[in-house]
Amino acid sequence: MAYLQGKKVYLDPGHGGTYSEGVARCGSYAVGTSGVLTGPEKDSALDIGFWLREYLESALATVYMSRTSDRAVCLEERTDEANSLGVDIFVSLHHNGNDDSSVKGASCHWYKTEDKALAEAVLNELLDNTEFTPWGTGLKNDNFHVLRESNMPAVLVENGFLTNSGDDEYVYGNGNSFGEDPINYNRRDIAYAIYYGIWKYFNG
Repeated sequence: MAYLQGKKVYLDPGHGGTYSEGVARCGSYAVGTSGVLTGPEKDSALDIGFWLREYLESALATVYMSRTSDRAVCLEERTDEANSLGVDIFVSLHHNGNDDSSVKGASCHWYKTEDKALAEAVLNELLDNTEFTPWGTGLKNDNFHVLRESNMPAVLVENGFLTNSGDDEYVYGNGNSFGEDPINYNRRDIAYAIYYGIWKYFNG
């Protein structure tokens, strides 16, 4: 088995904190979507981030995270830190939302040319190793700050629509967070799929 020793990965669980905290720190701030079962996007994104960090570190990668608690982090802070650390890839973790509750599925977003291979690798594993269907083609070219302002290959992963009852139920799993028993296998599987996509990106 090839490992990820020597690789530096920046994980960015989306959102965090409260709207008022974010506006006070950043000037403007988005708190993200929420699901009837899952609750706020910021919590499940962080939970998946903890699982993903465990997988990456078990493969000997060095992992940094934009946040490890429920706090507001400005977009500029996220990319500035990743750029200053000189990481190899940037992975932003999110869930999607839509006024139309029938819209569902996972997607991986890229902006720079060098982002696309990473987005494709992660999307392929999400579709192969989770219950997610793709949102449209699943691969989206978007001018998001974290993709545009990062100096390394970056992907923004939308792990389903929390506004869709099926995706929401899947992300919710058994309701448990990282470190709680019994294990929330659904979130673990989502994290593993992203990890395996990263592994394939580096190891071909």
